[in-house]
Amino acid sequence: MGHHPKGSAVSVSISIAWIEGRNLLHLIDEFLELVAGPRTSADPALARLAPVAYPDDDAAAAEFRRGTRDELFDRRRKDALVMREDLVEFDDGDDHAGGRDVLAPHDVDIAPAHVDPWMRTLTAIRLVVASRLGVDHDDRHDPEDPRFHVYDWLGYRLDDLIQRADDADDEAASTA
Repeated sequence: MGHHPKGSAVSVSISIAWIEGRNLLHLIDEFLELVAGPRTSADPALARLAPVAYPDDDAAAAEFRRGTRDELFDRRRKDALVMREDLVEFDDGDDHAGGRDVLAPHDVDIAPAHVDPWMRTLTAIRLVVASRLGVDHDDRHDPEDPRFHVYDWLGYRLDDLIQRADDADDEAASTA
């Protein structure tokens, strides 16, 4: 049950509105800029994306970070590019509605090899947003506070994707 270690065994389809697709693209682009920037920055969001492996040993933590940080950020960049590619239909260069129904659902089919990159990217972007909002370890916040809407929406999208991947994997296993 659940998703497989190397990704979902089957493709997953999600339905998102045009405006959601555009917003995801903007978030991905901002995330790509962040992970492509200086990796020695004191930005708390970068620290959140590469947590300290040895909190009680500064020397070991610094050595681990030197040995893994670039590889980790490169993987995060590649994952985000995979997700961005799957959302290319929303990248029409027009941030305005242009007469379209921005709330109309659009199906996005995510290939089996892309499911895990999507999950990792949604999680990473959510971590960045959490860091910007000052959310540490606890998700508790006022649901009416508009500053948390994107954070909550990313959590919803991530939960939905995980559930759909698990359901698709379970269905594939039951018919095998």
